[in-house]
Amino acid sequence: MKKIIVTGHGHYATGMQGALDLLAGKNEDVYFVNFTEGDSDTTLKEKLMTIINAHAESDILFFCDLIGGTPYKVAATLSYENDRLEVVAGCNIGSLLDAVFTKENHTISTLAHHVVSVSKEATGVFEKRSKTDSEDLLTDGI
Repeated sequence: MKKIIVTGHGHYATGMQGALDLLAGKNEDVYFVNFTEGDSDTTLKEKLMTIINAHAESDILFFCDLIGGTPYKVAATLSYENDRLEVVAGCNIGSLLDAVFTKENHTISTLAHHVVSVSKEATGVFEKRSKTDSEDLLTDGI
């Protein structure tokens, strides 16, 4: 069984938890670890290792807020020599939601790549356009 650890600066992780719980309900395979003021890379590593050690037989995907930030660096260091750990960063709630529902359909490595792909596909700009005169007639309630 695969596990997901969401981690990031401030209350990023528990913010994502609130959104995920609202959209998909509680999920026992996802853990949320904040990196708050007063934490160091050492304390963050200890928090993450507690989860990793409790699930030593599981593959784990780290879902980090920013590439290059402390949560990312700590996760990357932990995963460097462990094929059961993968790290993604900068992804969105849509990709986390997808990962929760499809994680068992992928290897841990393909899951990481899939999550990034889903984030890219779910990112866009609302393109505004001006209404034409005929659209005004159709939408004014007459």
